[in-house]
Amino acid sequence: MKKFRVLFQAFGKNGIFAKMPHIIRMVKATKRGEYKMSKKSLIISSLAIIYVLSPLDIIPDWLPYIGALDDVALLTLAIPFIMKEVDKFLAWEEEQKKKSNSTGIVDAQIVD
Repeated sequence: MKKFRVLFQAFGKNGIFAKMPHIIRMVKATKRGEYKMSKKSLIISSLAIIYVLSPLDIIPDWLPYIGALDDVALLTLAIPFIMKEVDKFLAWEEEQKKKSNSTGIVDAQIVD
């Protein structure tokens, strides 16, 4: 039941489409080696995208209504992983901003 709630939230105001710019930044940061995605999220989301884009399906897409069921089921599995990973990335990105903004001076003393 929790996965369905997450799936419905994925298409809401703060859903996957709203987070698309963050996803693109996350992929670029991962590609540059700056951010390390969890292997589980990387594998599941990559396989889901490849399967959905592939012309080969378990249930052929030309069958009315049921043809897209396998694609929807796979996206139902993958979207929560992607959403959690994006949230982790945004927290990591905020942490990196705080590190770069700090001057590095913890305590100073004026010496005559």
